[in-house]
Amino acid sequence: MFSIVLELPESLAFLTGEVKQKLEEQGCYVTVIHSEKPLDIDIKRSLLKTTNVYVIGSNEIVTDNDFEDAKLLRLVQCFGAGYENVNCQAASQKGIYVANIPGINANSVADLTMGLILALVRPIVKADTFLKKGMWCFWIGHELAGKTLGIFGLGAIGKAVALRAQAHKMGVIAYDIKPDLEFSKKQEIQLVSKTQLLEMADVITLHMPLTEETHNFISKSELDRIKPTAYIVNTSRGGLIDQTALVEKLRKKQIAGAALDVFTKEPLPSADEILSLDNVVLTPHIGGLTFEALERLAEVVVENSLRIKRGEPPLYMVN
Repeated sequence: MFSIVLELPESLAFLTGEVKQKLEEQGCYVTVIHSEKPLDIDIKRSLLKTTNVYVIGSNEIVTDNDFEDAKLLRLVQCFGAGYENVNCQAASQKGIYVANIPGINANSVADLTMGLILALVRPIVKADTFLKKGMWCFWIGHELAGKTLGIFGLGAIGKAVALRAQAHKMGVIAYDIKPDLEFSKKQEIQLVSKTQLLEMADVITLHMPLTEETHNFISKSELDRIKPTAYIVNTSRGGLIDQTALVEKLRKKQIAGAALDVFTKEPLPSADEILSLDNVVLTPHIGGLTFEALERLAEVVVENSLRIKRGEPPLYMVN
C-alpha cells in the first residue's frame, strides 16, 4: 500500500487530520506523528525505510545517512518554503524528490512582519504588559510615515512587505541578487547595494532563504553599519543573522531594537540571553501560521502525495 508519513507539530493536529482523511480516501496509508522537536534517529530512519512520502516541518532534519535504507521513499515534502533542513544532494543521488511550498504563505508572513515592525516603533507589547500589571504609563514611539524600510530579498514575501510598508507611507529600498526590475520600477522601490541598505534604512527586514552563502548574512561587521536608531526584523530563518553578535548590539543599545520570529536554535532555549533584553519583540516561528495559509499548504501536500502515487513529479521540487 502507498505509505505517507506526516511529521508536523501538535499545533497542526486539526490540519493533519484533514490531510490524513483526504489521502486515505485515495487509498493511501497515512501515519501521523506530532512532534515539536526532531525525532529520535532510529525512529526517523525506521519511518523513512517504509514510507513513500515523508512530510516534515522546519524542525526535522533529513541527512545523507537518513536516505541509506529509504528504498521506498520517493518524496520528502517540506511543509513550507524552507528546505535547508534536507540534504537535497543526497536525495538526488538516491532518486528522491525534495519539494517545498513557496510563496503560499507570503501574505501571512508579510502581515506578521508589519505587525512586528509596528510593535517595535510603537511599544505595543510593553504598553500592554505594564497596563495588565496595573501601571498606567505613557509610551512614546515613532511614526512609520517618512521612514525608510530596507528589504533584503524581494521575492514573494519581500514584495508583500513592500506594499504594506508603502501603505504606511514608508520609503522602500531593497537588495536582491536577482531583483524583479519591473516590480521595483512600478512600485518605485530603489534597488541598492547591501552596504547602502544597511546604512540607509530605519527598519531592516530579511526575506531570504538560508543557504551556505546566506548563513550569517548579517554578521557583526554588517551590524556595525546599521544606524543606532534603526530596528531589524527577521521572519525568515534564524541563521541569516549572527544571533550572538545581535544580542551584544542590543544589550549595549547600539541599535534601537529587534523583532525576531526565527532563531539560530529552535525551540529557543529558556536560558537564552535574548529573552532577558527589553528592546526585543519575540515570537516562536509563527510567520506562516494562519488558517488560510495552512489550508493552502495542506492542499499542496495532498496534491504532491497523489502525484507521486501516480508516478508523476511533484510541484515545486527543489532538486
